[in-house]
Amino acid sequence: MTSPPEHLMPSAIGQEPFPREVVAEHQRERVIKAAIDVFAKRGYRGATVGNLVSAAKVGVNSFYGLFDGKEDCFLAVYDQVAADSFGRVAAAVPRGSEWSRQVAAAMRALLELIEEQPLAARIAFVEVHTAGPAARGLHERDLDRVAALLRRGRAQSPITDELPDTLEYAIAGGLAWLLQQRIVIGEAAGISKLLPETLEIAVEPYLGEAATAELIE
Repeated sequence: MTSPPEHLMPSAIGQEPFPREVVAEHQRERVIKAAIDVFAKRGYRGATVGNLVSAAKVGVNSFYGLFDGKEDCFLAVYDQVAADSFGRVAAAVPRGSEWSRQVAAAMRALLELIEEQPLAARIAFVEVHTAGPAARGLHERDLDRVAALLRRGRAQSPITDELPDTLEYAIAGGLAWLLQQRIVIGEAAGISKLLPETLEIAVEPYLGEAATAELIE
């Protein structure tokens, strides 16, 4: 196991070391960062604890002091990827603009993020489906978050009364499936070109073809 970085070590003889929980948090962050590569490249099922500790350069005992096992580590990785992604997308959404413009900005930011971080994207859209019911539960949670954002479009829609109750969840699931398929076949690098298609899926049911086309132009 490697030593903590210099800023986590006592700077002089007799000085108290950093608290154990601070060192543990540093190790946890290091494992999560390394685990993104391991899970994305080997797949959840193909990855082992040995792969994880080797990539993170921590001891097995240290790993089990941080996580219950491989699944627990994956859940932490997924949560971190999801939190970072939602934060990036939220920062890109212009405040005070109309709903359709916010959706367009959010989709553009998400597609650009997938291009920049294809391994993290594989965790979020592909490997999450192979990591067991707890991971799928986290994925469902995030689809619910997306559905809640889409539901705001009802206030802007001229056909609100005609929209089915399950529309938002269907759209969120459809977008996730589309992105998953492109990532699986190795097209993450050019996924931004899907912006028109994703906006047709996300916005057109609420505002119609003409209004959606204006967002794409």
